[in-house]
Amino acid sequence: MRIAMVSDPTVSDQDPQVTRLAAGLTGAGHRVTVYTRSDRETLPMGEFTEFLAGRFRQRPPDLVHAHCWTAGLAALTATGGTGAPLVQTYHGLGEAGGDRHTIERLLGRRVSLVLAGANEERDRLVRMGVPRGRITVLPNGIDLRRFHPDGEVAARGARHRLLGLGQVCAASGFDRIIEVLSAVPETELVLATPAGRSTVDDGEPHRLRELAKAHGVADRVHLRGAVNARELPALLRSADALMCLPRNASGGSQALAAMACGTAVITAAGGAAADTVVHGVTGLHVRPEDPRALAKALRAFLADPAMVEACGVAGRDRVSARYSWDRVVADTDRVYARIVAAAAIPRQRRGR
Repeated sequence: MRIAMVSDPTVSDQDPQVTRLAAGLTGAGHRVTVYTRSDRETLPMGEFTEFLAGRFRQRPPDLVHAHCWTAGLAALTATGGTGAPLVQTYHGLGEAGGDRHTIERLLGRRVSLVLAGANEERDRLVRMGVPRGRITVLPNGIDLRRFHPDGEVAARGARHRLLGLGQVCAASGFDRIIEVLSAVPETELVLATPAGRSTVDDGEPHRLRELAKAHGVADRVHLRGAVNARELPALLRSADALMCLPRNASGGSQALAAMACGTAVITAAGGAAADTVVHGVTGLHVRPEDPRALAKALRAFLADPAMVEACGVAGRDRVSARYSWDRVVADTDRVYARIVAAAAIPRQRRGR
């Protein structure tokens, strides 16, 4: 099968997922070409779309898989007239009411299939007006050779450690943790950004530091900044729990990385990571909009070392069984085959 993947990493942190999926499908015998808009300044979206259209006319792919909404818009235009089915993965959805939301809804109604990373994303898409039958839930994978429990552990003191990963911006929900930290004694919060992700809001680090001062926990909140690929597993292993309380549908890949390292995950009930994290088994589901309940849950969890350890062990087992790249690639391959076969039926009828 000739597969074209279209990505735009200037919009979301999708490169690791696209790269691993493309490599896995190539290993399965497919011919995969990845088209990446690497720089929005030197390659405007219009030029990128024209480039794709030209390549698709010269050698039509059997299937196109777009990653993120801007790549989807370019791919939708470029595939016109080729007959190639288009699969869309959003890697996070925009806020309701904006242009991005409008385009994401349009894409969901026009493409052959939407691959949602979690049930929460599928439900949001249905509420947006995307037909449920056009959505398949297919989670991201995790590199189990890179993320594992054995290996270097980042230095830490005697305090419990909560870890927050992601862009330092309001959408990440780090302020939700800082606001309850005074009610969780002997606990520090480390905030870090995986290398390659830019800080969206330059004023957010200052706001978080001021918030920590206002709550009397400035000495227990540490903004570490960028963490490179080698440092990230060690940092994950050092934490008692990864906190995933974002205000948008993100955080699923971070939860997988933590669980693969044997670290429990505390996530928002109904959030993007809620499918991955089994409440009371691999971590906790909490309601970040209820600060008292959140603080109580954190205190009880951290006061039970056996629970912390058991959740870490169960998390690794769950990720190994369900989220390895071997399984994700095989599941994706089956979805592709079904979509290509369905697209071929109308062409066969027209040829009669």
